[in-house]
Amino acid sequence: MTDGARPEIVMYARQRFCPDVNRARGRLGELNLPWVEYDTESDTGARDRMVAITGRGSVPTLLIGDRVLIEPSVAEIDDALTAAGYDVAAMAGLAGE
Repeated sequence: MTDGARPEIVMYARQRFCPDVNRARGRLGELNLPWVEYDTESDTGARDRMVAITGRGSVPTLLIGDRVLIEPSVAEIDDALTAAGYDVAAMAGLAGE
């Protein structure tokens, strides 16, 4: 699901604990953004797609607009969202209310 002309957000992740995955899920959740998530441990096709895109098996890998983020920080996620047309400052303000 996308909002207007903004691109879909895709995350390659895993269900087992991973602080980087939790950080990415947390940030997208804080901003109330929908995303499509693929579990690279239970879905070998998803893992193969992720490796084809990045050459690596690292999670989380996020696809936001034309950006591919591997184990991103919150600042990197916010930067990619902004570049893709999301108003992160406004969404963060709404999340804090």
